[in-house]
Amino acid sequence: MRHKQLFIKILISTSLLYNTNKSFAQIFDNEQAHYSEKWRSINSANFQLLFPKDFEPAAQRLAKELDHFIQNNNKNLQLRSKKITLILQGNHVLQNGYVQLAPRKSEIYPIPSSTPDNQEWLANTALHEMRHVAQFDKLTGRIRGPLFEQLALALYGLNLPAWYFEGDAVQTETLYSAGGRGRLPSWEMPVRANLAQGKNYTFSKYVLGSFRDNVPSYYTIGYLMSTYMTNHFGLESHEKIQENMHNKLLRPYNFQRALEGVSGLNSTQLYKETIQELAQKWSSERPKKDLSSTPIITKTSPYPSDFLLPQQDEKGHLYVLKSSPQIIPQIVQIDNQGIEKKVVKTGLQINPHYHLRGHQIIWDEYRKDARFSKRSYSVINTFDLKTGRSKTLSKNSKYYAPTWHPTKNEAALIEVLADNSCRILVIDGDSGQHLDSIPAPKNTHLQQPKYNAKGDKIILIGVTKSGTSLLEYDFTKGTFSTKLAAENQQLERPFYQENAIVYKANHEGIDNIYRLDSGKKDSISRLTNAEFGAFNPYITPDGSLIFNDYKYNGYKLAQQNSEITQPKDSIQRSYYIAKTAQNIIPLDTANALTPDFTVSKYNAAKHLINFHSLSISSNDFESFDNYTPGIFWLSNDLLNTTQVKLGYEYDTDIRKSIYSAELSYRKYYPIFTIKYQNRGQVGTASNSAQPEKNIMFDYREHYTTLEMSIPFSIYRQQRVYSYGFNFGTSYTKRYAVSIPLQNFNDEIAFPLTYQAYWNQNDRKSSMDLYPRWGQNLSITYRHLPFEHRLQGEILSARSNFYFPGLLTNHSIQLRAAAQKSSGRYQYSNDIPMVSGWGHFNSPKVDNTVMFNYRFPFSYPDWDVLSIVYVKRLQALLFSDFQNIHKDAAPKSMGIGLSADFHVFRYPLPYINVGTRFSYINDVTASQKIVPTFTLSYTY
Repeated sequence: MRHKQLFIKILISTSLLYNTNKSFAQIFDNEQAHYSEKWRSINSANFQLLFPKDFEPAAQRLAKELDHFIQNNNKNLQLRSKKITLILQGNHVLQNGYVQLAPRKSEIYPIPSSTPDNQEWLANTALHEMRHVAQFDKLTGRIRGPLFEQLALALYGLNLPAWYFEGDAVQTETLYSAGGRGRLPSWEMPVRANLAQGKNYTFSKYVLGSFRDNVPSYYTIGYLMSTYMTNHFGLESHEKIQENMHNKLLRPYNFQRALEGVSGLNSTQLYKETIQELAQKWSSERPKKDLSSTPIITKTSPYPSDFLLPQQDEKGHLYVLKSSPQIIPQIVQIDNQGIEKKVVKTGLQINPHYHLRGHQIIWDEYRKDARFSKRSYSVINTFDLKTGRSKTLSKNSKYYAPTWHPTKNEAALIEVLADNSCRILVIDGDSGQHLDSIPAPKNTHLQQPKYNAKGDKIILIGVTKSGTSLLEYDFTKGTFSTKLAAENQQLERPFYQENAIVYKANHEGIDNIYRLDSGKKDSISRLTNAEFGAFNPYITPDGSLIFNDYKYNGYKLAQQNSEITQPKDSIQRSYYIAKTAQNIIPLDTANALTPDFTVSKYNAAKHLINFHSLSISSNDFESFDNYTPGIFWLSNDLLNTTQVKLGYEYDTDIRKSIYSAELSYRKYYPIFTIKYQNRGQVGTASNSAQPEKNIMFDYREHYTTLEMSIPFSIYRQQRVYSYGFNFGTSYTKRYAVSIPLQNFNDEIAFPLTYQAYWNQNDRKSSMDLYPRWGQNLSITYRHLPFEHRLQGEILSARSNFYFPGLLTNHSIQLRAAAQKSSGRYQYSNDIPMVSGWGHFNSPKVDNTVMFNYRFPFSYPDWDVLSIVYVKRLQALLFSDFQNIHKDAAPKSMGIGLSADFHVFRYPLPYINVGTRFSYINDVTASQKIVPTFTLSYTY
């Protein structure tokens, strides 16, 4: 039994299970690209590259670089990586990437956006993800399919901490390219600000995050710790650690032992040494106190808050895009006393952006296909301050960073095309109709355009392999010109100040606002002297410069005279990774003269069956409620359209075996799932001679189910909608009954179930437990149209409503449900039961109503011996009603407490443990106070 539990823990306790480059994903990715996608393939000895047909030019450029990335990792980690499939999801606009096993593949979302960077997105992401491939193969390369990929994935995540494998990958992307996040001052800025302000947070907080304090993700602290290690113990330290581990995957504290063997430090000690060294380095590089700028008053908050992109309307009112853990992002107006007036909530954005001109606001917003989540879009929205009305100007587009023309009802923006090239697009401000189109210079991605005062020129950022530059397009001449040559800079938000250009850059090793006066580098002057970083500049009509001044608790507002310039900074700032990088040459980039790879059609139908793993879970470890021991052989195709499970389980309660086979097909709008089980069952029968005495009997049955679902979900500004239809039927044939029985039903033929649902909910902030507003409705109908011996039907309706509570992040939940049944379904329950149901003699239930008030009451960030890290404590008040048409008194009521926490410094799973005490208001209750305990987790 202990070995079985250990095996379960190995499989479910991994913090990895998906190595995303920017964010987490669920453990097993079940989303699909649109069925109309025409997939193409490039095959080489080291990789297979799958991509949409139109994406071939970008795929060819990447393919020429992949071998360099793979061979470099092989050399550094002293291994030979196995061939891997990379899938370029060329119609998914979220910038991300991950590597997984079960099945073995990497997916990259390669479309560049307006997110600032210091180099091209696609190649840098591939460099990062190929490091993860090498980590997999170094650590668990001998454990492979078709039986053990899921085990290898779990062992990898159990052995390598998330901060380490992501920190190592960020370090790799920095060392072997001309850019990388390690060369961005903004990347380390949150840690630098925390140290300067005396915020000496624990290692656990940096790894696992916090609701109440501003800490970056474990990518950042992992990179800094990895850099300390290579700066002091050499680049080979990574290979030594993983070499020490790979044959000892079941050794307790495997990573800690390997780390100590190389550095003499455990993880906590390495963190402390890193922080101490960084504090000394950054203290010596800290700029003098800025006396030229003054803060703008804003609403204070105990939690981090950002007041981004300050701008003014024609009356001089100040607007910002505000975000914090307590609220979803929204544009607000701020008066001189810091009092806020809500204007409009933006939807999901890939990069924060809006532009205000007069009474009109325009911004871009992320949307996704209602059914196929790997087809997504970036659309344009507008809002009129006078009428209070919003409008969407585009549909199914890839538009970014719109900016208003200074006088015309037009907007310019950047569009990314199907082949990953881009262009400047000018659209009508009312209809979204195309008015002009300007292709970008070859192999250049354009970002963040802004008109000059006359509207005949646009300044924008150009991103190429050489770095980032400032480009100007002249509408009169129809030509591009370079205003600032490409270099390793993170340029942002350029705009004109008469004939000069104001922009954000990091020319002196820290983010500040600069002005370019004549188009020559020696004419650059620095306008701000930020302690940690200055961003998002805006010049008011009276000549004031308003900008975001970063502090330890978020992006705040500051202002100064835009004519005041700062002296050149004499401080010599170096990248933290400089010592490791000094003898490393960036990898070769794609050579245009290198012959193109052969491209062939990818026939997905030939690869639908792809067995990769044995598993002990039939539901991908989504839940262990009513867990039945078993083993399953899993197959998933690379495009997530087909899943096959062959399984055996043993029900320990009734001591019966279950044999099963399941096929799920997800390529088109309906999702079809067919499942067959041969299973043992136990029943009871009454003896006609002794009716009061029940007789137990055994039997087996063939049980086949067919399910069809059509799920949809969409985003519309602050709202999330989901709706769909489910249909199911089954066929049951019973046999091998252990005793002779009369009136035994040995066949149940095709009972039908239909369900329709519709949900509308507000997006949640990170501190919200439930949506602030939400309406959810589900209707289910079941009957037996093909049965003659069995009759009956049941119709049920369930609703769920959410309302704001008394304080921010408090939530009221009201659930109401009703059912009507007959025949075989007479005593079935298709609606939620009240708390404590089963502890009193209940009549037939026709309806229930449940009232919950849930609220967080503490964000303690307790680190208990590095075993448990408690992030949030919640409380619950509830009252439940049953058959309210007969009895309006509560049937049960009570309180609950729960805690959200992580274990052993694993970011995943995120666990909630709770208890509730229900008071049963019924004279038949066997006990009046019923305690219950809950355990849930999310990935």
